[in-house]
Amino acid sequence: MANNIKVDDNFILDIKRLGINGEGIGFYNHVAIFVDGAIPGEGHNVTVTKVLDKMAFAKTVEIKHISENRKIPECPYYDECGGCNTMHISQSKMAELKRDILIESINRYTKINTKKFEIKPTVTSNQFEYRNRSQLQVVKNNIGSSVAMTKANSNIAVSIDNCLVQKNVINELNNKICKLIDKLNISIFSYKNNKGIIRYITIRVNKKGDALVCIVCFEKSDKVNELAKEVIKLDNVIGVYKSFNNNLDSGAEIVGKDIELLEGKACIVETLGKIKYQIYPNTFFQLNSEQAEAMYDIVLKSCKLSFKERVLDAYCGVGSIGLYLAHNAKEVIGIEYNKDSVIAATENAKLNKINNAKFMQGNAHELLPKLIKDGVTFDCIVVDPPRTGLDDKFINAILESNVKRLIYVSCNPSTLAKNLGRLIEKYNINSITPIDMFPNTALIESVSVLTLKN
Repeated sequence: MANNIKVDDNFILDIKRLGINGEGIGFYNHVAIFVDGAIPGEGHNVTVTKVLDKMAFAKTVEIKHISENRKIPECPYYDECGGCNTMHISQSKMAELKRDILIESINRYTKINTKKFEIKPTVTSNQFEYRNRSQLQVVKNNIGSSVAMTKANSNIAVSIDNCLVQKNVINELNNKICKLIDKLNISIFSYKNNKGIIRYITIRVNKKGDALVCIVCFEKSDKVNELAKEVIKLDNVIGVYKSFNNNLDSGAEIVGKDIELLEGKACIVETLGKIKYQIYPNTFFQLNSEQAEAMYDIVLKSCKLSFKERVLDAYCGVGSIGLYLAHNAKEVIGIEYNKDSVIAATENAKLNKINNAKFMQGNAHELLPKLIKDGVTFDCIVVDPPRTGLDDKFINAILESNVKRLIYVSCNPSTLAKNLGRLIEKYNINSITPIDMFPNTALIESVSVLTLKN
């Protein structure tokens, strides 16, 4: 029990800040209370719903003081769907709050003085129609098949016919494909009895609107091939895959390893700046193409390249950042653990006729010291790790390398803060730029610029 607070306790709570999951946070008897839907600056009459050792959770009974930054969510599914969680907050305020979350993470996990370097204003994005990919469950309801999102903190599927944050072409195709599924009388997978053919529809689109569709199946069936022949006829669709996935683990990938091109082209091509990227159903690529381009421009500017530098692109994926830098560098060397991503990065280099970028498969913490031992020197390191951040072995390798400039692209303020806490042993933090890659959520990307201490 947290400091004598118990379930069903009722009190007035002043909301002080926003949590990393979009919830409002207030303090009662020195205990952090998390309240979904609350905005900093508001006063809420709350009832406690759950108590842990050092925190508690509550629901709002009544808002006693409403923030001027509160707005009515534009999405009719907002209260049910688990996709967005900050659509009730104005975009200008969310830009401030995302910057605040970044500062709070550094203050919480480190002793770094955030006033000694520049934390820039959040780079904002279009609030709606920004997502270039959907991976949605298919469900059966009274009027037929539809795609669905999963309600937050549950396994309840919420049917949707128009997601405001997805590109409109995706919404249109999801609805048309569901109608084709019904027309061909293809069964939908049910979690109740673990039977059925169609499980998910995944769609990826580029800025031009070209679409790549993948039908993910729980059971193998020739009916999916019939469906693909109809889907390829739809406007904007240039390729159709099927994938078999009977893995019921909650954390499993949606597109299974068993994947086959049935109709049309194998990939779509997206262009960011001057660089073209081939995107397949299982390729990692930023979900907000326009904002990704803005972020890569920040990285390029931060590297301060003058065509003479050798850049290490660690956790390089399909070469997204490294290729974006290549025209301004002497050489780019990318390191990526995933073999398929290395192959894709090499293909992307060929597609763009870039000859000064090469990509290596392996662990960055092993390959960086080996390259340096072999006489390869780097002027700049760019890292873009997953949400878990940099591992300790690679941080050690960076610290031992004495590379003068380090650019850290982060998608998780908490792990960024912890990593910065170690990197400041040898590096100064020059600036951090928060980036709103996923509007209407509390998620934050950022670009940190570090330079080697004298």
